[in-house]
Amino acid sequence: MSDSAARVTRVRPAGERILHIRLAGDRRDRGLDLTGLIARGVHFAPLMDDPALFAKVAIIEDGLGVAWPIQTNWGRLGVSASTLRRIAEEQGQLNAA
Repeated sequence: MSDSAARVTRVRPAGERILHIRLAGDRRDRGLDLTGLIARGVHFAPLMDDPALFAKVAIIEDGLGVAWPIQTNWGRLGVSASTLRRIAEEQGQLNAA
């Protein structure tokens, strides 16, 4: 992947805490397990045991991230595309043959 700004072009839930995303420039979707992120972040706690809420994920800011309909002091609860790209890279290394 390039060093340019990451952009999400597709997102869909694929389990209780798993997202399938596609980043601009990729030709395939990547499965990201967000369990660790959700478990470590107090703001993400509502997503831990609510698959229906997790499934309401949407692309925001023309692909600069994804968000859920949970309000925080800073706006909607979200994750940047660059963070998702970093998670994909880290998890891809773990799944490599």
